[in-house]
Amino acid sequence: MLASRLGAKREKPAKTHDRAAKKDRKRWSFGRKGKKAKGGDDQDLSFMADDGGAADDEGGDAPVKAARKLPKPSPPAVAAMVLVLALAGTAGWLAIEAPHTMERLEAARGLGRSVPVVLPDGSPRFADAAEAAPAEDVPLDPVDMPVTLQPSRNDQLLERLRVGRVPRMAADGTTPWQYYARPFPQDDKRPRIAIVVTGLGQAAAATHEAIDRLPGAVTFAFTPSGENLQAQVDEARGKGHEVLLSVPMQPLGYPANDPGPNTLLSNLSDEENARRLEASLAAFTGYVGVTSKTDSGTDFLTQRESLRGVLLQVQRRGLVYLDLWQVSGSKAASVAKELSLPRAISDLQIDRIPSSIGIDAQLAQLERLAQANGVAVGFVEVTNPVSLERLSAWSASLRDRGIVLAPVTAIVNRQADR
Repeated sequence: MLASRLGAKREKPAKTHDRAAKKDRKRWSFGRKGKKAKGGDDQDLSFMADDGGAADDEGGDAPVKAARKLPKPSPPAVAAMVLVLALAGTAGWLAIEAPHTMERLEAARGLGRSVPVVLPDGSPRFADAAEAAPAEDVPLDPVDMPVTLQPSRNDQLLERLRVGRVPRMAADGTTPWQYYARPFPQDDKRPRIAIVVTGLGQAAAATHEAIDRLPGAVTFAFTPSGENLQAQVDEARGKGHEVLLSVPMQPLGYPANDPGPNTLLSNLSDEENARRLEASLAAFTGYVGVTSKTDSGTDFLTQRESLRGVLLQVQRRGLVYLDLWQVSGSKAASVAKELSLPRAISDLQIDRIPSSIGIDAQLAQLERLAQANGVAVGFVEVTNPVSLERLSAWSASLRDRGIVLAPVTAIVNRQADR
């Protein structure tokens, strides 16, 4: 019996070995530290199974507990790790490949510029291909030429009289109308239209609006009775506008219809009319010629002898004369030809009907006259704001119809007699 008991005791180690084999088949836990192994080792046994170690220490027959599973990482942690890896990879790729990528991009751009894509018929495949082509040089239109006119006062072209300074020809033959003229290419073959705006100097606001809105090729006619005239003339000439002087002349119905001081009258002597003309000529400097005020001249211009004495003074002072042709019986053109006086003749009043429709119709008629005769002249009143608005719009598109806007000096002696 003692031996049997001893044998039973000897079987216990085998049972212990069976438990060890079972422990080998268990899952391992890495989240906690294991206990120190028997035998005094201080080794960290965190890789051992939790329950297995406890069962071994107790040395009993307690049932083996299920091994704990490995902890799964949370979704935010996984996303953070993926992002870090992606950024690290991108940074590394850029550091290595960026220089080569820029070289390839530059080469591709250069290829696109030098080899345009076209259709079989040779037209550009893409709309921007035509825009990329270099534009041909277009000659600058005279109406857009940036010009600087001569100063408004040249003492060599002025004569001092009791009434003030009046124009005269210089000793070398230079005339005021040539000196003060706006430059224009005389070899331009296109039909020319000269526009004259009358009545400037009487209303400062209207004068400044005309100066600001209209192109420099438009000619301005100032009256001699306005205030601060020289400053306004200088401003207009600073924008490139030629300037005329509007002289008051005897109208129909005089004296009930009186155009103002120093009016030229047919019942006065040539000497008195010359004196009155000189008073008007001294109002300001810098003009290329004279014309009649729009509210006068309808009677005086029909009187050949009186008109001849006045136009003779205009001729010897080196000026141009513009006949507004407000009366069909005007003798100005024929007398000017006799005196070899440079002259131009108005074809029509553009704002005779002061409305947009009426003005546009007159401008169209002016274009037809220019196409037929090579040149045409029209005038408007500055006091009509519609005239300025329509002139500004019309002049902007004139070149598209093959016509050029010209100063009045570019029309001189180019019209037939009337």
